Amino acid sequence: MIILCALCAFAVDFSMTESIFQLKNVAKIYETGAGGFTALNGVTFDVNKGEFLGIVGKSGAGKTTLLNMLSGVSRITSGEVLFYAQNGDGRSHPISIGELNQDELAVWRGQNMGIVYQSFELLPQLDLINNIMLPREFAGQYQPGVSRERALELLDMVELRDHAYKIPAHVSGGQKQRVAIARALMNDPAVIVADEPTGSLDSATADTIFNIFARLVERGTTVVMVTHDTEMIPRFSRTLHISDGELVEKKGRGDSRRGGGARREEEEKETVVISNNGQIANLKTQTHDTSVPAICLENVVKTYHTPAGDFTALKGIDLEIEYGQFVSLVGKSGSGKSTLLNMLTGIDHPTSGQVTIGGTDIYSLSESQRALWRGRHVGIVFQFFQLLPTLTLLENTILPMDYCNVYGYGERPSRALDLLKMVGLADHAYDLPANVSNGQQQAAAIARSLATDPPIIVADEPTGNLDTRSADVVVEVFQELANRGKTILIVTHDPSLTSRTDRNIVIADGLLVKGRGEEVKGGRGDESFTPSPLHPLTSSSAKGAA
Repeated sequence: MIILCALCAFAVDFSMTESIFQLKNVAKIYETGAGGFTALNGVTFDVNKGEFLGIVGKSGAGKTTLLNMLSGVSRITSGEVLFYAQNGDGRSHPISIGELNQDELAVWRGQNMGIVYQSFELLPQLDLINNIMLPREFAGQYQPGVSRERALELLDMVELRDHAYKIPAHVSGGQKQRVAIARALMNDPAVIVADEPTGSLDSATADTIFNIFARLVERGTTVVMVTHDTEMIPRFSRTLHISDGELVEKKGRGDSRRGGGARREEEEKETVVISNNGQIANLKTQTHDTSVPAICLENVVKTYHTPAGDFTALKGIDLEIEYGQFVSLVGKSGSGKSTLLNMLTGIDHPTSGQVTIGGTDIYSLSESQRALWRGRHVGIVFQFFQLLPTLTLLENTILPMDYCNVYGYGERPSRALDLLKMVGLADHAYDLPANVSNGQQQAAAIARSLATDPPIIVADEPTGNLDTRSADVVVEVFQELANRGKTILIVTHDPSLTSRTDRNIVIADGLLVKGRGEEVKGGRGDESFTPSPLHPLTSSSAKGAA
């Protein structure tokens, strides 16, 4: 196909020493109710054509803001961002991103940039293949047959061809992220910018996605990726380290300059801290009736009815978790982890089977009774925090106490502030969620989950948006909570976290398999994710892909 062949020629012409982006003394200041907040401060660097550039830094360092500057999603306060477009004669000419109006930016972005967001941003009413075709439609290049064939090739690349006609609600979070990556490639852009694209994926799937990016770089595409995963650093062509809006270090190919006013990362304060010398404020040590388990699932089945047919996400789950246990739940994308969480929190109904939490058959309750029960007995930390944007972090933390009518009215603010201190957010208590980083929002979500002092905490990838040190402290908080009698169940892909839990439950294809501290009878063996070979981007056919 012409477009794919053009991509090959594009790869040959690109030189690793030629810039595709130049940032010159770029600053970004957000105006908030508390005054100006400087997210970027005098950042200067080049992005080379055809390189795989990693941007690394702790939560709130300015990584996502930097991506927004490159992609024109947010306006710079001062400085300049230049993009070097390729002319028909092979020569490059600079385009000043800050001088384009919104319509011009939209056209430029559609022609040159593929963006992979942290939370995928798929349209829920469209099936996966139509989500992937959207960029070509927005660019005015939609051709039903050609676009569909290209979308199927990209679904092959990310191992999701069999799910092409499902809507996003019927696939897992990790699979949604892989669809978002395929969508970013639809117009064969010169540059891919990705904000934590592997944060929601298990390690094997993340490795496959990373390899896809690496193969794209081999063909001349420039990839700029934000990540907290320090294990990925050696695999980038070059790495930029950012802290408090300034570049502090550059590694790999390229120079070793430091940004003005730079400081060593190891001297930074941690984003998350435990207050009171490791003791968790206002959380009493809990005792429970040990004659019943904290969580008990008996032969739980969940089947989704879809236009493509029935899909069974859980296939007869039997599980018991005792009070005070710290348990991790692991499995590849689409294995049934999130569905299992929805069953034991009462968010979704099982097709059959029984779910008993603390001796209560939760599905014998009405919807309103179950909502009140959940508020008082289960603290939930969602993967993407779900804070109310019009409330401050303090008000978000108070909200469960108001809803469940626990603690005195005058006691609630001080209790909420103690919880925010515990996760290192006392100085941000009166900030709105939009005025803090994603990692800080996740920390606030953890504080909110503890607001009613529930006996059970359920967390879906709670450290996925945090840097390594902050994640380590969050795990220590959960360990302390378990020591005090709370039951902690965490979905995670991080092997360093699973090694620190009491039990490790593994789920594959809707069935429990044996994990550490786990005995499962009649289960299937763990089906490791084995990625198929990368579909050749130079082929016009989807044939031959795995």
